[in-house]
Amino acid sequence: MGSNPIPVWIGTAGYSWPDWVGPFYPRGTSSQRMVGYYATEFPFVEINSTFYRVPTEGQLARLAARTPEGFQFSLKVPRSISHEGQEGDLDPFRQAADELAEREQLAGLVLQFPESFANTIQHRDWLDWVSEGLKPHPVWVEFRHWSWHRLRLGAWLRDRGLDLVAVDVPELPNIFPRGIISPDTKRLYVRLHSRAAENWDRPGKIRYDYFFPDEVLKEWVRRLSEAAPQLTEAYFVFNNCHSLQAVTNARRLAELIDAESSAFRVVSPPAPARPKQGTLFGE
Repeated sequence: MGSNPIPVWIGTAGYSWPDWVGPFYPRGTSSQRMVGYYATEFPFVEINSTFYRVPTEGQLARLAARTPEGFQFSLKVPRSISHEGQEGDLDPFRQAADELAEREQLAGLVLQFPESFANTIQHRDWLDWVSEGLKPHPVWVEFRHWSWHRLRLGAWLRDRGLDLVAVDVPELPNIFPRGIISPDTKRLYVRLHSRAAENWDRPGKIRYDYFFPDEVLKEWVRRLSEAAPQLTEAYFVFNNCHSLQAVTNARRLAELIDAESSAFRVVSPPAPARPKQGTLFGE
């Protein structure tokens, strides 16, 4: 395994956060230039804007054109599909995702269901229909309702060509638990949200206003190492994008994996780092 380390892609949920201008992006960076700069720091990003509106092929083509070859995207499936059950949005979304797939820049699709999406016959049938409609693209499914936590969930999803998202969330009685619940997955996708139980029912970014300490990140390094025999690759997405927490945690996780596990290779950003401005005298 040491001669062929498993690639680990680390990134954030979204990249165009206004409060990142200054501490992450140089002051004055326009929204159009953000993703190109982001690609000098990370090899991969989860696009969340597609959750709120079905993208067009042209929009995704323009986004990809601002990134270097090798940079990867995952796309959130629109909530009109996952939360509202609108059948008519499925084909346009899949066709838009085709644009990234043809450029070899689509890591996969993230199908996140709401906490109200319980494990019922009707919901299982809907998941079957959606999964068929998103083929041939890879799809990771994130459940929020506790009732999906079943012994054979991973195998049931794989029968449908799906993988389970592993999450880091607070320990609350009615939500799907944290950790790698499907230990034999080949393409691990981890979304790190928050452990702040007191904020979980609060609106917007407050829910994800949390900084993951080293002991939590080291937990994930251990889990990653335990899953190594089955893995072909892994993705880690930090969704705690309030302030610069996601960027700081993502950088630190990369350091920990590099330091603690020779079985893995943290994928480098595909774009060269921007040279720092020197002084007039080159000091």
